[in-house]
Amino acid sequence: MDDLGKNHNDFQEKILKGLSKYELYEKLNEPCNNCEYCTYCESVKTVLNRYNESLYKLCCTFARNLVKLSEILKDETVEIDRCKYFNFWVHNEIRKKFNIYNESTSNIPYILLKFFQVENKIKNAQKNNNCFYYYKSKIGLDLWIQFKNLYDYIKNYVDVETKVTTNNKLCPIYKEYLRYIENVYHTFKSECCNNSSDKCPDPLISNEWCARDYILNKVSCDESRALDTTSTRYSIFPATREQPPGDGSHLADSSSLVPRNDINEHGITNNTDYYSKLGVSLSFLGVLSTFFYLYNFTTFGNWIRSKVLQQKINFNLDQDEQNLMEHNLNKDNENMYTDGYNIKYQST
Repeated sequence: MDDLGKNHNDFQEKILKGLSKYELYEKLNEPCNNCEYCTYCESVKTVLNRYNESLYKLCCTFARNLVKLSEILKDETVEIDRCKYFNFWVHNEIRKKFNIYNESTSNIPYILLKFFQVENKIKNAQKNNNCFYYYKSKIGLDLWIQFKNLYDYIKNYVDVETKVTTNNKLCPIYKEYLRYIENVYHTFKSECCNNSSDKCPDPLISNEWCARDYILNKVSCDESRALDTTSTRYSIFPATREQPPGDGSHLADSSSLVPRNDINEHGITNNTDYYSKLGVSLSFLGVLSTFFYLYNFTTFGNWIRSKVLQQKINFNLDQDEQNLMEHNLNKDNENMYTDGYNIKYQST
């Protein structure tokens, strides 16, 4: 997959997916295997199965959707938009079938013609809900997909804007996709705004996008902020501020809801001093815990205790020896002084 294809997938999966208008395609995707509407596809079944069975199953779903379009897309109140959804949906599904099974793209016009024949049967039965499958031999699948992407971008713009402006990480994806959409819009204006092109689907010819005052909406977002992993969070702690006398409320006042840019998405402060102090504290606790474990539960502790005890014993022995020496010294001194006073008496 090239970079453009990856960007398309990212935009659809991370931005468009889940948006109410974009999810209408999923309602059209509900399978209709061997359902009653497959009868409209019997005449083309052999041809479609020659490529793969999934095309015949798609034909059954195609017939069901065209007959019950107003019911399936009841959330879309504009009739012509329901028909646009239907046409964009079926061309996108045919393209996906060919991509999955690596079929030759040279067969695509022939397959599109077979779906057009099925649509004619439904129209002749007057069950097409005033919607038509628009077939033009000069409109290839690639052009259909480009116009679908443009339609989806414009149709979902309000929700896209909300999603991108509330999550800056989506900004680079959006910016790259926007460059693609601007090129598609330029192609659309050249093909669909002159009333004479064979490469413009009928529902798009000279619509409101062709007006001179029409401007393609663009979301304003900053790609550089997408590189910053932090985002605005609101502190749950009251700001330092005196409360009016008698106000015993414990609820945080409005000042506690000011944006805190020093709080990251996990609620942890980004202050450098905080992390420095936290790192030193954790390191000290780690060393202390390791020493405690070694001292109490390993032979290393026994060795330390034996050394300390030996030093204590040696110290006590040295102290006793010193005391004994001092005692003997004192005794010798005492004898020395008393010897000088010994007087011998002679008997008369």
